[in-house]
Amino acid sequence: MSRRSSNEGLQSEPLRAALTSALAGKPEALEDLLGRLGDGHGARPNLRLAAAFGAEISGLPGNPSRLLDRLGANDGAPDTPEVFLPIAAAHGWAGRLRADREVGAAWAALATLAGDERAPVRLGTLDALASFAGRPGGGRALLAQALEWLELDDREIRFGAAGVVVEVFANRQVLAAVADPETLLDYLSRAIAAITDAPRAAERSDARRRLLLALPRTLAGVAAGLRTGERGAAWLEEECRNTRHPDLREALSKTILILADKSSGQGAVLAQTLRAALEGSAKPPRDPTRKRPGAARGRSSRPIR
Repeated sequence: MSRRSSNEGLQSEPLRAALTSALAGKPEALEDLLGRLGDGHGARPNLRLAAAFGAEISGLPGNPSRLLDRLGANDGAPDTPEVFLPIAAAHGWAGRLRADREVGAAWAALATLAGDERAPVRLGTLDALASFAGRPGGGRALLAQALEWLELDDREIRFGAAGVVVEVFANRQVLAAVADPETLLDYLSRAIAAITDAPRAAERSDARRRLLLALPRTLAGVAAGLRTGERGAAWLEEECRNTRHPDLREALSKTILILADKSSGQGAVLAQTLRAALEGSAKPPRDPTRKRPGAARGRSSRPIR
C-alpha cells in the first residue's frame, strides 16, 4: 500500500486487480489479500486499508452489493485474518452512502455490522460511520437511521448498533459537525429509554452493557460541547434529575466524574450541578439515622448510587 491518502482509493495494483476479479464473480484473491493485509485480528486493524477500499468502492459505476454482502457475511472468528472482511464491507457500504448509491441496502448492512458481537468488526464499523458522520449532512442522516435501528426486533443488534452510534458522537470532530443538536439529544433520550424500558431479561445482554459503557464519554461531550453547549448541559441535568434505573444512574455517575476531572478542561461547576441533580433523584435511605458520620467526605470524586 502506498502512503498516499486513503481517500484516493486503493493504490495497490494487485488489490485493484483482485477487486476487478471479485466484481466479476471471483472474490477469492481479494479476500486473501484483504485478510493478509488488513490485520483485523491484530491489536490495530488496518483501518487505512479499509478506508481506501471504501473510497474505491464509492467510485464504482456498477452495483457492488453482491460483493459487499459476501464480505459482510463472513463469520471469521475475531482472532483470524478473515475478520477483516466485514470491516472492509462496512467501509464499502459507507462509500456507497457517500456516492448516494444503494442507500437502503447500505444502511441495513451497517446496522447488522454495528451490532456484530466481534469487537474488530464493531471497531471497523465505528470508524466507517464516524468518517461518514463527520461530513456535511452525515450526522443527520446517521441519526435518522439510528432512530429506526432502535426499533429492530433483534435485541443484540438493536443495543449493539446503538452502542456504536453513541460512540460515533463521542468523537469531537463528529460532535462539532452536528448541525441540529436537538436531533442528537432526541436520539440519546430514546437510546436511554431503550435501556430503562427493556425487560429484566435484557440485563444479561452483552450489547446492552456495551451501550451503557459507551454513554458516559458521549454524554460528557454533549454537556460540554460547543454546538450543544448550554442546551446539552440542561438536557443532561434533566436526565440526572429524572432517572431511577440503577444501571443508567451508574452511567450518569461516570459521566459526572469525567466532567469533574481536571484534564477534561470543563471545570467543576457543571459537574457539581449534575451531581446535585443525580443525588436529588436517589432513593432515600431506609433508615437515615444509621448514616455514618463523615460518610459524605470526598463525594465529588466518588460514584453516585
